[in-house]
Amino acid sequence: MSKGNALMLLSDKNWAGELSCHGGHTLSVQLFDEIDSTNAEALRQFKCLDEKAHCLPTVLIAKSQTAGRGRRGRAWVSKPGAGLYLSLMRSFTLAPDALQGLSLVVGMAVRTALASLGAAEISLKWPNDLVYHGRKLGGILLELRQEADLCHVVMGIGINIDLATQEALHLDRPAVDLAEIMGEAVTQEALCTALLNQLSRDIDQFIAQGFESFVVRWNEADYYLGKRVAVEQGEHRLLGVSRGVDSTGALLLLKEGTDNSGTLLRFEGGELSPSLRPDGE
Repeated sequence: MSKGNALMLLSDKNWAGELSCHGGHTLSVQLFDEIDSTNAEALRQFKCLDEKAHCLPTVLIAKSQTAGRGRRGRAWVSKPGAGLYLSLMRSFTLAPDALQGLSLVVGMAVRTALASLGAAEISLKWPNDLVYHGRKLGGILLELRQEADLCHVVMGIGINIDLATQEALHLDRPAVDLAEIMGEAVTQEALCTALLNQLSRDIDQFIAQGFESFVVRWNEADYYLGKRVAVEQGEHRLLGVSRGVDSTGALLLLKEGTDNSGTLLRFEGGELSPSLRPDGE
């Protein structure tokens, strides 16, 4: 099979039929041949809502983006056929603090959906990356807008489908795509349907039970659990051993002392990377 056949595009008519209901929720589907960013468009639409209006769950899907974004304002290259680019809009009555672990839940949902389609051995990198043997497959970007008693959330998802179409060797970090992992075609319809159904189930669980019900599942999928890592927050960089996440989704880092003791630190945000310091030093 050629990598160029990794993603088969279907007609807009088929999209509407398959994606209009996910997990029992009515879903509005918006398709774009090209857009600056599905997340940016979702935020624009939230701004047009009445202050107390709930947003009907809406998914925005683009064939390409001219200004796709990742965390910390990084560009996300979004050429036609190279990946899946979508944003899910939902309104929550939860306070912003209660939504802290939602980005991790989205990552777990994407991982589970991909596994159901045959993409095995995918791991999670705190707080928002999907990796395959250390190479980046995709990422999650959540953006929030608070209005009165509502939190409107945009859940942006980008998954590499066929990086050959955008010269993967020019990316700034090791990457992988579904074409390499799966070795067979996956339809855009099947991929989106699996993602949205799993997202619906996991988000409903998160609303009902909080992130605590996901801790074991996250730690089982955590690529860096038990490994030496570096955590960067602004100009600060700390080294230690990852101990997974706590009941809120915060990263736990064991900072080792000179007397073989350790201090367990908690991070609600930051950039995680492998430590270059060898084990045992």
